[in-house]
Amino acid sequence: MPARRTRRRQPSRLNPVLALVFIGGMIACGGSAAAAETGLIQKGLDLSKRHCARCHIVSDKDRFTGISSTPSFKIMIEVLKDWQDRFQTFMARNPHPAHIRLETDDPRPENLPVTTYEVILSHDDIEAILAYVNSMAERLGKTDNQGN
Repeated sequence: MPARRTRRRQPSRLNPVLALVFIGGMIACGGSAAAAETGLIQKGLDLSKRHCARCHIVSDKDRFTGISSTPSFKIMIEVLKDWQDRFQTFMARNPHPAHIRLETDDPRPENLPVTTYEVILSHDDIEAILAYVNSMAERLGKTDNQGN
């Protein structure tokens, strides 16, 4: 019997414009952009607390979660000049590919340790997380990709 070949999954890269398209669609459908954005941001916070807070501090209210050697969302936004790119490509950055996948990706490899918690996200989930991160950046006064 030939050895089973597994196809290595290519991490997905979310286009940052998708969140704006979503908001624009809400306006076109008669919805309030502010209400849609607030809902998207809240969903992003909820998803971040559920999945990202295992390792990262995702809000000031949850300062005692996460792993001490893992940067908080706030620190990444305040310190890293390329924070936007890092958040937009987080699924391709280690260690994320080992335990996070898009719902449209192939099933997780069978050779992962059983202790690796699998997180399955949709494109909408990623848009929401990015909306939450961008709202945090706005509150911190860091709205461009130069860390300013």
